[in-house]
Amino acid sequence: MKLKKIILDVILSFFRLFLVFVKVDPKKITFVSLEHEHLAGDFRLLSRALEKENEKELDKYHLYYLLTKFEKTLWGNLQYFFICIKQLFVINSSALVILDYNNYVVSKFKRKEVKVLQLWHATGAIKQFGNVVDRDYTIANYDYVISNCEYFRKPYAEAFNINEDQVYVTGIPKTDRLFKKRKIEKDRKAMYKQFPEIKGKKVVLYAPTFRGRLMAGFRDGQVNLDKIIDALGDEYVILYKMHPLLTNRTIDTHSHVICCNGMSIKKLFSVTDVLISDYSAIIFDFSIFDKPMVFYVPDLDEYAKNPGLFVDYEKEMPGQICKSEDAVVAAIQAPDCYQKERKAFRNKFFAYQDGKSIKRVMALIDQIMGGEQS
Repeated sequence: MKLKKIILDVILSFFRLFLVFVKVDPKKITFVSLEHEHLAGDFRLLSRALEKENEKELDKYHLYYLLTKFEKTLWGNLQYFFICIKQLFVINSSALVILDYNNYVVSKFKRKEVKVLQLWHATGAIKQFGNVVDRDYTIANYDYVISNCEYFRKPYAEAFNINEDQVYVTGIPKTDRLFKKRKIEKDRKAMYKQFPEIKGKKVVLYAPTFRGRLMAGFRDGQVNLDKIIDALGDEYVILYKMHPLLTNRTIDTHSHVICCNGMSIKKLFSVTDVLISDYSAIIFDFSIFDKPMVFYVPDLDEYAKNPGLFVDYEKEMPGQICKSEDAVVAAIQAPDCYQKERKAFRNKFFAYQDGKSIKRVMALIDQIMGGEQS
């Protein structure tokens, strides 16, 4: 990575000379990501909201999208250089750049007059990330970061190299849907139509986070779902969804174990009776449903050291912490006695539970772009 970084810096430094011919468009808002090549999550919701603003007021915003799915291959690494060159000019001609992951060009080659809003792609952060951990480059040049609650103001400030007052507690737009019962019911019906075999079963969702880093490669945690479902019996079915960075990973062949990679986690939540996860931020999202959670973390001691945790895991997690598949089975079969803990967890990590986070983020964008905050 060091050699790649040196080469990239030389290339971008050369092309930066031509920015003298590039002006900032005061109405231009650019969405940038290396994690997906189509609008998804908060990007999709904000894009729709901004398009509606353009319908109300013609030519209010000039929307631009620079979305790419980075693949760790020889061709992918080569493409990355060309993508960064394009980002250099697109980013530095924008009034506002919106990110959902970190960005090298922003951190190293952004003009001061270009503002950057980091949405982040998760509702919170259990595992440490950003500048708090060892990484290939230092994150810098962010102006605004949104958060779901006050608790993450300090961790985000440290991770993104900003002041705490640059973290805005607005709530996360993609969680708005989780507070709308009609949409949840619609998702449930759609799931039963797609997977009729799960109706009448106790549905367990296994959705872990990833291990590793972008340039070094990602890997998943190890679990034997066949063993778990055999122990649970025919009244159960396991749905599993790997982290979006591991969508090519499939596990197990049991008839009661169903791969749901590529599906919306929100739709999977609608039929889930028990969630099994680890350090994934979807734990915060699922807490809205007030249903049992089991935490499978056989590597907890190691993970707490590297990359480290932003929360006191054993104290904060509102469910049974397990380090073996047998313990997971026992936790799933045990009576639910964590209702009080889940409520405290939800109230701590959700500043707002009104399903209106998109309105607060839109108000922030309006403020950034020079309008009056609504």
